[in-house]
Amino acid sequence: MDTTARVLLIVAAVMLALMLAARLLAPDESVAPPVIELPAPEPEPDPAHEEPEEPEPLARPEKLDVQGHRGARGLRPENTIAGFEEALRLGVSTLELDLGVTGDGAVVVAHDPYINPELCTWPDGERIEEERGPLLRDLTLEAVQEFDCGSLNPDPARFPEPQRENVRGAVIPTLDEVFDLARLRSARDVRFNIEIKFVPGSTDTIELEEFVETVVGVVRKYDMAERTTIQSFDWRALVIAKQIDDRLRTAAIYDATTDGPEWHAGLVPVPGEALVDLLGRLDAKVDDFLPHWRPLLAGGAGYEGGVAAFREKGIRVVPWTVNEEATMEQLIELGVDGIITDRPDLLLDLCRRKEIETGT
Repeated sequence: MDTTARVLLIVAAVMLALMLAARLLAPDESVAPPVIELPAPEPEPDPAHEEPEEPEPLARPEKLDVQGHRGARGLRPENTIAGFEEALRLGVSTLELDLGVTGDGAVVVAHDPYINPELCTWPDGERIEEERGPLLRDLTLEAVQEFDCGSLNPDPARFPEPQRENVRGAVIPTLDEVFDLARLRSARDVRFNIEIKFVPGSTDTIELEEFVETVVGVVRKYDMAERTTIQSFDWRALVIAKQIDDRLRTAAIYDATTDGPEWHAGLVPVPGEALVDLLGRLDAKVDDFLPHWRPLLAGGAGYEGGVAAFREKGIRVVPWTVNEEATMEQLIELGVDGIITDRPDLLLDLCRRKEIETGT
C-alpha cells in the first residue's frame, strides 16, 4: 500500500471515530427532562372586595328576668292584689307596677294620677261618665279604696276572656300591701320594679322630689331597697332616688313620645348620639334600660351597637310590653336581660320549653 492510500485510510478512520463519539455524546431526545412547576403567586387581597367578618353572636344572660306587667294584666285586673297574686303563683322573678300618692300621703299602686273610668266604677257600681275620675292627690286613701277597680275589662280584644278574669270589688292597693303580699307568699327572691308616674310640668301629682322621697320611705320601711328598682320616663327621678339610697337600682324608661330634655333630666342629645351614650351622661348610674320592644328589635337610630353596647356599659336591657310568643323568642335571641309582659304565663312556658333559667 502506497503512502497516499495509507493517509486516506487514516483520515477515514479518524472521521468514523469522530462520528461515533458525537453520537455517543448527543442527548437522548426520546427522554424529556423533568419539568418543575412552581406555584403561581397568590394575588394581593383587594380590601374593597373583602367579605366582612361575621360578628360573634351575643351570649345570652345566665337568667331571663320575667317581669309581670302591672302584675299580670292579661290575666287579672291590672295593679291589683289579685293580679300580683297570680303573677307570684306563676313564678315571675319581678313584679312591675306603677305608683301614685294620695292626698294623705299614702303610696298607692295605680297607672294614672286619677281614677281611670276604663278600669274603675264608683263605689255604688255606676260607671264614671267623665273622661277622668278624681285625682289621687285630691282623695284620701280610704276614699281611693272605695272604688271598684276589678269588675271592668278595659280591652277585651287585647285581654280576651276567659284567660282574663275580672275580680269584682278589687281595689287600688298600697305599696305596703304589695310588700306584705310578697312576705305572706314567702316570695323572698322576687324583685319589685316600681314606676314613678310623673309628667314634667303637670300638676296632677305632688312635686317630683316629694314623690320619690315618699316612695323610697315605704321601700326602706320594709327593708326592700336591695330588691327594688326605681323606674321612670322622667330621668330626674332616677337621680333623686340614687341620692337618697344608692342601694336602689334605677331603670330609664324610653319611648319616642318622651324624647326630649324635659324627660331626660335636661340632657340634650348630640346629633347621632346613641342612647347608651346619652344614658352615660346622666348624673346617676343607670342600671337598666327599658325601651319599647319594637324599635329595639328593628335596631333603629339610637340603638347602634344593639344590646351588646348597653351590656358593655353594665346596663341591662328589659323591653316592654311583649305579649306575643314569637316576639318574645326574637328578643331572647337578641340577648335581652328580661322582658316585661302582660302574659307572664306565656313567657314562663316558653322559657321552660327552651330550658332557659329565669330570675335576676
